[in-house]
Parts: sequence; structure tokens; C-alpha cells
Amino acid sequence: MHSRLLSLVALATLGHALPALRTPQCTDSIASLTVSTTNFDLSSGTPPPNATIPVSGTFDVHLRFCEPTVLVPSRAGTLQTLLHGGTYGVDYMDAGFEPETYSYVRYAAARGYATLNMDRIGYGASDHPDPMNVLQTPLDVATLAEIIRLSRAGRISGAHRGFDTIVGVGHSLGSVILNSLVAAEPQLLDAVVLTGYAHKLSDIDLPALSGMGPANLIGPARFGGLASDYLSTANASTRAAAFYGVEGSFDPAALAFDEAHKDTVALGEFLTSAAPIPAPKFTGDVLTVNGEDDLVACLEPGCANLKNEAQYYPSANSVDYAVIKNAGHSVNFHLAAQDLYAKIHAWLTQHGY
Repeated sequence: MHSRLLSLVALATLGHALPALRTPQCTDSIASLTVSTTNFDLSSGTPPPNATIPVSGTFDVHLRFCEPTVLVPSRAGTLQTLLHGGTYGVDYMDAGFEPETYSYVRYAAARGYATLNMDRIGYGASDHPDPMNVLQTPLDVATLAEIIRLSRAGRISGAHRGFDTIVGVGHSLGSVILNSLVAAEPQLLDAVVLTGYAHKLSDIDLPALSGMGPANLIGPARFGGLASDYLSTANASTRAAAFYGVEGSFDPAALAFDEAHKDTVALGEFLTSAAPIPAPKFTGDVLTVNGEDDLVACLEPGCANLKNEAQYYPSANSVDYAVIKNAGHSVNFHLAAQDLYAKIHAWLTQHGY
């Protein structure tokens, strides 16, 4: 096993030498998933050391499967499963704003990869259960596990086939969920790409910086019917302060799109997402990628703390990291988005995916 900073020159060369982007053929569906897990008792406002509260239910989850736009035979059986972070939805990985620049889905499709994007439970067109006692990270992990099993079995609408190789690509809270999944069920995924993430996070007061509060008060037109423990960021300025890099690293129009399409995050998810969970039995490949100005996951200049990520995956085939210059936490909405996508796909190519 090894840990190294990927060569920026090699990554850029591999990533940008591939075909131009086109609109992929996508299928939107609602999957009704029955999930059981064990949640935390949050009656004190903070999670105890162990989860002890059984939770089960059937939840509707909005899935979006997209076929590749370029045929790469070696990738016909590979699926990238995409998980957005808190206050985002399907738009984070497949932005409607200048998608030729900001859509990760289109970039992956042009490299021969099928993708499964989604609104996780509590977001977008998916169900919105109790945001404190039901919607916690254990439920997120159990739901993702079920989706992965359906993907391997060929039961995703629009796919018409099963997938032998599945790569999880997450952002922020989505990365937390992916890491927790490979810790709990290491056989389900072949590789994970974790963005906006590190096992040890900064002690920044993200809710205060982002002006986070009840979404039903911040955006009553969109979120007025949600319980008060569904939260969102206050406005574009506070969103930029928390999630974006310095002025000039992003297009103000991209921020405006992000603000107009922002989603919520459940307080239960937020409270149960901080523990640095190791994945000692995961034998696949791991890549962690952050923007250099990520206030959440970069604890040292140049995100040097990422070199310590290898200790959490002692059985992994490889553990790598990369840093995106001129980008903050939500890299996909920065001008450097294509640099991120190139690094990820060069890494996938390097490891045979």
C-alpha cells in the first residue's frame, strides 16, 4: 500500500486528452427502498459513542442513471455511483449551469463511464423523513448499500445490465457516507473517490459561517413544508464564505446558480457525520481530493494533512491524494472543476478502472 501526491502534469495530460463533452442519455426513476439500520439517540443534542436505536422504513429515492457518450469496451461493466453533500442534490454532480464545464456526469460519460446520480433521502425529489431521529448517517449508509446491491444485480431503471465494478464518488457528507460504507461492508465497492473530505476536519464553525438555519424560514417558497430540523445556508454570500475559494476562483454566475438550486441538510445527518471511521478491511483503491482553500477538510497549507489518510485504510490496494488549486470546498462549482475531473479520471485510468 502507498500514499502519494499524484503528478499534476500526468493527471492533466491523461484527463484532457479525451473526447469532448456531449449530453448523455439519462433515465430518471424513483426507487422504493426498504431499509433497516441502527441510529443514534440524539435526545441530548449530541450522539453517544454507539448507535442503539433500531430504525426501518420504506423510502422513495430519486435516481438518475446516465449512459456513457463514448464507448470504451473495458468500462462497459463499470458504474460510477455519485453522492452529493449536504445542501446539494443531483445538480452538484450534473449542474444545469454550463454543463460542458461543471457537469461531472458529462465528463465521466465522455470517458466511457456510466453514472448513477441521485437525490439522497431528504433531498430533492426523494422522501423527507424525520430529520433528527430517522435521517442520520447510518440510514444513509444502509440506503447506499441497498442501491449498490441493486446496481450489481441489474435492477437500476435504464441500465438494462448489472455492473461488476462500482466506484463511489462523493462530496463532503457524501464522502462521509462512502467512507462509512467501505468500513461497514468493504466488499460492496471496488474504489472510492472522496472530495471535500478528510478523516480529521477543521474546527471551523460551519453553521455560523454559512448562516445555516431552518430551511423553511430561509426559503419558504421551496422548503416551507419541511420540518424545522431541515437546514440550509442563509444566502449566496454566506454560502460562498463557507464553500467557495477566494474571489476570482469561481464565476459569480455559478454561485448564483448554486444558490438558486441549493437544497437542505438534516440536522440528524449533520450531528452524526463527524466521527473519523477507519476502514481496516477495505482492499480497493482510495483517492481523496480537496480544493486547496477548503476550510472544512484542509487543516494545513496545501492540504498536507491528507498524507495521513493512508492510516485509515491499512488493507487498501492504494491510497492516494491530490489537491486542486484555486478551489474551495465545493470544487464542482469552481473554475477549476475540470482540473478535479481530470485528476479523478486519470487516477481511475491509472488503477485500471
